[in-house]
Amino acid sequence: MSHSTDPTPPPRAPCASRVGAAAVAAAAWAVLVARSPDRFFAIAAPFCLIWILLSTRAAPAGLRDRLAPSAADVALGAGAALALYAGTRLFLRAGCGGLTDALCGPLAEMFVRFHTRALGPALVLGLLAAPGEELFWRGVVQARLARRLHPALAVALATALAVGGALAAGEPFLALATAPTYAAWGALSAWRRSLVPAIVSHAIWSVLVASVAPPS
Repeated sequence: MSHSTDPTPPPRAPCASRVGAAAVAAAAWAVLVARSPDRFFAIAAPFCLIWILLSTRAAPAGLRDRLAPSAADVALGAGAALALYAGTRLFLRAGCGGLTDALCGPLAEMFVRFHTRALGPALVLGLLAAPGEELFWRGVVQARLARRLHPALAVALATALAVGGALAAGEPFLALATAPTYAAWGALSAWRRSLVPAIVSHAIWSVLVASVAPPS
């Protein structure tokens, strides 16, 4: 009688299952944002925490290194946030009272829906929502695409997927904001090989735009 000597690998969830769970959470987040229920941020806080945990499990190897902060990456993220914020204000000024009034309605509706001008929403946006979105879109989607594609193509495809998700959820105004910002944060992540500048930039930009000094 012969006995196999092959070691039995420890049971673990397949990689596809972990990525799928994080992707389902991303889709649920898009639906939650689109529906914007009462007490949105009270729901968003625990949801984003769970999404962060799922994305951490779904990310390829090396996530800890990509999350290691450095002064240069933090400063770069802060500078990028200020540049994006300035660009956002210029764009919205042109689209609401400048060249056209087409964006006035969607902009006003966004603040009515989410009531972001308060400390609680600012904390959720900066400490949970922004890291949650970055960990999924840059830490999972873009990082896994970059294993098979040129980094620039991975940035473009991850951005396109995020824009497509916003459009599918019925959020064209958010899709309009997603395209340039996600491209910028994706480029930062690819250039620095770190998620830190993108997380810092996303968090500061979100708080500035939504809570501290929103465009009017």
